[in-house]
Amino acid sequence: MRNRNRFGNARGQTLIEFALVLPLLLVLALGVIEFGYMLLDQHVVTKLTREGSNLISRNTTLGDAATVMRNMGTRPVNFDTNSKLIFSVIRNVSTVGAANYNMPVLYERYEYGPLARSSTLTTAGTPTFGSAPEYQAPNSDNNTALQVTNLPPNIVGLGGMLYVTEIYTQHPVLTPLDRFGITVPSVLYSVAYF
Repeated sequence: MRNRNRFGNARGQTLIEFALVLPLLLVLALGVIEFGYMLLDQHVVTKLTREGSNLISRNTTLGDAATVMRNMGTRPVNFDTNSKLIFSVIRNVSTVGAANYNMPVLYERYEYGPLARSSTLTTAGTPTFGSAPEYQAPNSDNNTALQVTNLPPNIVGLGGMLYVTEIYTQHPVLTPLDRFGITVPSVLYSVAYF
């Protein structure tokens, strides 16, 4: 009879230990699933930004490149519902005597998508851009408001061009990790320079 009580107590103890450890194991498993899902989505966004910069560097109009990108979009990126595409062309002005001589300026800009985000490239002022198909800034040689202020020095040589694609997209959360105080980004971002 003594042995029976010991086994009964051991089973109860094991059940209590399992009940205490199970929530931790579930949080760990959910964390691995959510992190893997987020990495997959980030990979998709990164590949699309690289393709976008590659497209606009090949003398494609920004509007045409945006159409191609809309057609290439795949989960989680949908430029019609939950993402933002920003194309920027930066030119180092080579016109001698111009106010922006040897300065990188925001030469062209095109944005598409409903997600409320803006470019990480900052300028000295508030630039305006023309209409399709070029979306060029007027008077880029002398308009000092177009000067890009947060590029590393000498990233664009005199007369050179830099093609930048930025993509923001919403990342749907799969697991309820936020209830445990663990947050994952709800918006993914990637930028590519060519």
